[in-house]
Amino acid sequence: MTFFFRTIAREFLNYRRKPGLFLNPLIFCGLVVFLFVVGLGPDEAKLNQVASIFILVASLLSVLMSAESAFDQDYEEGSLELVVVSSNSLLMYSLAKSLAHWIVTFLPLILLVPFIGIGLFLDVGQIWVLCLGILLVSPTITLLASVGASMTIGLPRNGVLVGILVLPFYVPPLIFVTGLFEAALLKQNVLPYVYWLLALFFLALALAPSATSACLRIAAED
Repeated sequence: MTFFFRTIAREFLNYRRKPGLFLNPLIFCGLVVFLFVVGLGPDEAKLNQVASIFILVASLLSVLMSAESAFDQDYEEGSLELVVVSSNSLLMYSLAKSLAHWIVTFLPLILLVPFIGIGLFLDVGQIWVLCLGILLVSPTITLLASVGASMTIGLPRNGVLVGILVLPFYVPPLIFVTGLFEAALLKQNVLPYVYWLLALFFLALALAPSATSACLRIAAED
C-alpha cells in the first residue's frame, strides 16, 4: 500500500508541475458548453431538455483528452520499466494512476457543474442529479480510459486511437446515466439506475486494472 500512495503522490506532483494536464479539460468543457448555448440560443425550455446530457458528454470528452497521455511520461522516462522489473505490483500502479487521474480531472469538473447548470437554467434538483450521475459514471469512465491509454502507449498521436477503442465501451454507462436524468426529470425512482451504474463500476474495477496491467507489461517488455 505504501507503493500505492507513493504513486498517487507522484502523480499529484506531476500535475502540479504541468497544470495544463487538468486545466485543459476544464477549459475544453467550458468552451464546448459555451458553443452549445450559442448554437441553441438562450431559450430556457430548450436548454432544460438537453442541458444535462450535453454537460455530461462534454465532461466525458474533455477528460478523454487527458487520458491519452496517462502513461506516456512514465514510458518515456523508463519509470514504467522499473515498476515492471521491481517487486511492486503493476496492478496497484495502474489503480493508483487511475485514482489520481479521477481526482485531478473529474472532481474539478463536478465542482464546476453547478455553476454551468445555473447558467443553463437548471434547477437545484436537476443540478444535484447531474452531479450524482457524473460522480457515479466517472470512475467507470476513468478505468476504461486507462485501458485504452495503456493499449496505445508509445504510439504517436494516440489520442484518436484511444477514442476509437474506448468510446464503444462508454455506451452502457451513458445509457444508464441518461436514464437516471430522465427518471429524475419525470419524478420517477432513480435507484435502479444508481444500482446499475454501481454494478458497471464494480465490473470495471474487477476487469480494467488487470487489462491495463497486462498492456503495460507488454509495452515495457517490447
